[in-house]
Amino acid sequence: MPKLIIHEEGECKTREFDGSITLGRGANATVKIADRLASRLHCRIEKRGDLFQVQDVGSQNGTFVNGAQVLAADLRPGDLISIGNARIFFDREPDPLETGVVSTPGAQGGADLVKRLTRERSNLIRLQRIAHALSTESDLDSLLSIIVDSLIELSGADRGFLILRDKKTEDWTFATARNFEGEQVPEPELAISRSIANRVLETGKSVLSVNAREDEEWENVQSISNLGLRSVLAVPLNAHGEMIGVAYVDHRMAKGVFDEDDLRLAESFGSQAATAVLRARLLKELRAANKELSEGRERIRILNEELKKRVAVQEVELVEARARLRERAAVTGNDYSRLIGRSKAMLDVFRVLDRVVSSDFPVQIYGESGTGKELVARAIHENGPRAKARFVSENCAALPDSLLESELFGHVKGAFTGASANKKGLLQVAHCGTLFLDEVGDMSLELQKKLLRFLQEGEFRPVGGREPVHVDVRVISASNKDLRDLEQQGRFREDLFYRLNVLPIRLPPLRERKDDIPLLLDHFLKHFCLDSNRPVMRMRPEVIDALVAYSWPGNVRELENETRMLITFADDPITLDRLSERIRCSTPDRETEISGDGLMERVEALERREIKQALEDSGGNKSRAADILKISRFTLQRKLEKYHMLPEAIEGDEGALDAEPETTQIEALREEEPRESDP
Repeated sequence: MPKLIIHEEGECKTREFDGSITLGRGANATVKIADRLASRLHCRIEKRGDLFQVQDVGSQNGTFVNGAQVLAADLRPGDLISIGNARIFFDREPDPLETGVVSTPGAQGGADLVKRLTRERSNLIRLQRIAHALSTESDLDSLLSIIVDSLIELSGADRGFLILRDKKTEDWTFATARNFEGEQVPEPELAISRSIANRVLETGKSVLSVNAREDEEWENVQSISNLGLRSVLAVPLNAHGEMIGVAYVDHRMAKGVFDEDDLRLAESFGSQAATAVLRARLLKELRAANKELSEGRERIRILNEELKKRVAVQEVELVEARARLRERAAVTGNDYSRLIGRSKAMLDVFRVLDRVVSSDFPVQIYGESGTGKELVARAIHENGPRAKARFVSENCAALPDSLLESELFGHVKGAFTGASANKKGLLQVAHCGTLFLDEVGDMSLELQKKLLRFLQEGEFRPVGGREPVHVDVRVISASNKDLRDLEQQGRFREDLFYRLNVLPIRLPPLRERKDDIPLLLDHFLKHFCLDSNRPVMRMRPEVIDALVAYSWPGNVRELENETRMLITFADDPITLDRLSERIRCSTPDRETEISGDGLMERVEALERREIKQALEDSGGNKSRAADILKISRFTLQRKLEKYHMLPEAIEGDEGALDAEPETTQIEALREEEPRESDP
């Protein structure tokens, strides 16, 4: 039977075998090789015909036969197999005369030289392999594991740790901690000597201790004693003049594991590792930036699609709203195209106007500033019997009493200093037409008395005049204050209140008609962009969402001014960051909050809720539900199909699905070019 003569760590042992045998550091190897350069399963020797052959089985550091690295080689008696620093002779140990090595006083020096050269050659091969791995691995986590495993392999350490500086926090953290088996070391911050690691971090210089437990330099360090550390090696990781971390390896059971050659090798390796870490970090950041850019593009694409859908829905709704206005105008003969709105609150106003415009009685309009009181007054005039005559307006809060009296009633030449000629008052100018008095609650009591006389008698005297002037004028007044409260405070005449408050109209603030905000935005955008000679701008869905959520204390006038600002300073499409800070930072009204991730989901949730309520209130009759919702029956049918909410057909429901004439009419309206409403 052949045998192996194994020289390792000053010991010699012999092992006979028959057939095949495996050599390595692992528990599964037939012959254990304790050298730290040996792989767990390093090589195999088996019989091939009349000869025995050694085969490398994927070792890390290679198998050598008579000094030459081999993958497979036939063995002859006396051949030397080298695994790391272990020397294994096949079948017999050769005579010194055969090898040329004579046992003389200088022979030991020659053996040491061979041993050192073998070690350097092995390290060079490993460094080449490791350098290739460092240059090709792009994943940061995998790279860190390769660095620690490679340093453990090069130094023969028991464990390895990598401490890196965090770029964001500038703190030092454990990037990875592994043992020679490739397993993670739990709680690495408690498994090393922080004193040694901190020394390297503070000085940027390496630390080598052949026996830390007995080293006087570390005798007062409690962690070394507690951990039972013996051999410790820690080197800085420097790249391009910057220290990015520390590589730390140790061996708890053996002393003298690391020497100066290991230190130089680790420092050289550390420079390569640091450069590889910087490259991997940069690549990771680039990948993250590319992913963020890709996700941003996808978000923009989704937002654009959502915007297109919303614009399409708005266009259909605008066509339907204009169709309803034309239908109303055809039935009532009244045109309220200047009054933008389709909300329930505005539809109530339109119904009141239908009754008011045909009369000739005084009208009192109540509403907050910016709600469009003058627009309503003009609509009353333009749709009434006095439409062909003049519409004259005056803000009673804008002038002092003396000037306001002259503006309303006129004056004669010489009535006061500067009155160089006769002047007609607004009452005369508005003869046969309409006089609109805005903020009438700010008029003085003395002037209220003169206005009351005109309303009672239909005549007045100009300032400084003696002859009465008769005119036929319809008076429409407006106030943002409650005239009843002013009358109770003694600031407004009771008799004048009853003369003006014959036909009261209340205009809702914009916060009570938020369904109209998209319509108003569409109108203002088109009107102002046309005035600026530029294409109509678009708004992101989240911008419309924020505008709808805002409370608008300045009402429509504030919305109009905000739209002017956006058109002037924003780019197309208008984004959320271009809104005024007060709007961006405002808290949405609880009454307008609808659950949903995006604007379209909120709109759908709101429409579903209102449609469901209308169907319940109408007992399932779609015609009556459409009347409640103030939309056409066809529009209701389309939304029911869209949201899969079709109820069972109700007997006697005249709004069933066979409404072909209205379908044809709606299709015709879609083909008709929509006309812009007046600004």
